Amino acid sequence: MFVMETFVNPTGIDEDAAVATWDANLIDVRPVFRGLSDAGLAGKDIAQMLKVAPSTVSKWRRGSAKPDDATIQFLTLILADMIHGKERTLDAMEDVPLAWRLGRESELAAMRQSLLRQEVINQVLPGTAIRDGARMFKEWLQLTQPAQMRTPRPSAFRVVA
Repeated sequence: MFVMETFVNPTGIDEDAAVATWDANLIDVRPVFRGLSDAGLAGKDIAQMLKVAPSTVSKWRRGSAKPDDATIQFLTLILADMIHGKERTLDAMEDVPLAWRLGRESELAAMRQSLLRQEVINQVLPGTAIRDGARMFKEWLQLTQPAQMRTPRPSAFRVVA
C-alpha cells in the first residue's frame, strides 16, 4: 500500500516555482524545528548549542522571529546528523520487539520528511549562509565528539555553496 502525504506550503507559493520566486524573508523554519523536536531535542538544548537565550529559540519556533540564514543551515545539519545517529543505533539493534522497532522507524520517517522539507526551503539561502552554517556545524561537531570517534560520514544531502 502506498500512502502519499500532502505538504501544504504555508507561504502559499507553488513549490515548483519556489526556488525562483521565494523571498528570503519567507523562509519557513518550522520543518527543521519539527524534526528536531521529533528527535527529542528540546529548545533549551538548541539554545545552548547556539549560545542564545531559550526565549530566542522559542520565538523562532513560534515564528515571531527568524534565525539568521547560517543558523537555519546549521540546524538543518544538526537534524541530518541526528537522523544519521538514530539510523546507526537502530541498525545496531537486533533483538528488539517489532512494535518498538516500528515505532522508531516511524519517528525516523517523520524526521526524514521534516529534513527533506527544510532542504527544499533552504535552496534559496545564499551560498555564504550555507558555508557559514556548515562551518558552525563542523565546529560544533569537533567540540561534541572526541577525535577518535570522528569518522567521515556520507552526506545525506548535497551542500551547494
